[in-house]
Amino acid sequence: MNPSQSTDLWTRRRVLSVATGLTAASLAAPAFAGSFPDHPIRLVVGNPPGGINDQIMRAAAVDAGKKLGQPVIVFNKPGAAGVVSFLTVRNAPPDGYTIGVVGPPLWRQPVLEDVDYDPIKDFTFIVNIAETIFGLVVRTESPFKTWADVVAYGRANPGKISFGAPPGPNQTSHILAEGIARKDNLQWVPVGYKGSAESIPALLGGYIAFSVEPIVSVSSLVRAGKARILAVASPNKLKSWPDVPTFKDLGYTVNVDSPTGLAGPAHMAPDTVRALHDAFKFALEQPTLLGVLDQSDQVPRYMGTQDFTNYVIRAAKEQRELLINYGMAKKA
Repeated sequence: MNPSQSTDLWTRRRVLSVATGLTAASLAAPAFAGSFPDHPIRLVVGNPPGGINDQIMRAAAVDAGKKLGQPVIVFNKPGAAGVVSFLTVRNAPPDGYTIGVVGPPLWRQPVLEDVDYDPIKDFTFIVNIAETIFGLVVRTESPFKTWADVVAYGRANPGKISFGAPPGPNQTSHILAEGIARKDNLQWVPVGYKGSAESIPALLGGYIAFSVEPIVSVSSLVRAGKARILAVASPNKLKSWPDVPTFKDLGYTVNVDSPTGLAGPAHMAPDTVRALHDAFKFALEQPTLLGVLDQSDQVPRYMGTQDFTNYVIRAAKEQRELLINYGMAKKA
């Protein structure tokens, strides 16, 4: 074999070796390597199973998973007013495979206590899909037939009305009642409960005069004739109870926005955020999720990625100022 033949043979063998290696690597690599998603997504819910956020997200997860081509699996991580779930999301890799439910507690808790996260810098806000509606509720046997009855009694008996504030002091229920009390110069006593599972029995048992509850927690009681809604903190009257006034109808401007959205860790890739946004926006347009919201007297509230991010930045500032003004903020 002459030198040129030897060189040609070596070259052919080298090319064949490289080609064989590339073929083997291609067979070993998953199809569409690097595309998102290529395995299931974990959706962290900071509430126990069965709660309204859990119900909403399980409904959304089904259709979002269809859009993504991968299942979205709900993981419940209750505790510490949502802080446990927020930290789970914050500490996850920013690859889109761990996302979580966020709402006012995310940006409220840092004002109330020391937490190991920044509500703006440590998260990527993806999409908002719903709004929780709160209402002031009394038991059927209550002497309060209208909101005017509550105000009249409160003015005549300062400090003698106690009310339920789930899921605890300095949260949405308490803030709503405090804003009303300040406007009307009323003095009443908040009683903190971990959730509606505790506050509703106290209300029905007559231990508190009224409770400020998510409507979904009391709608079945109202339909059963065991409770009455005197007013709702909603821009519009509820379809199920069109005769119940809103606090706006009653002359109050207290803002109790309670959005339910999704976020991931900071520094997520824009394409990943877009894929998740599109999937959950799609879910919000489907009968499954809309049916859950309608049956629970909740309302859809869509905010895209940028709008939701801007909302959170604004709400965090407003809530900080409000909690400081109300004397609820942690001591420096």
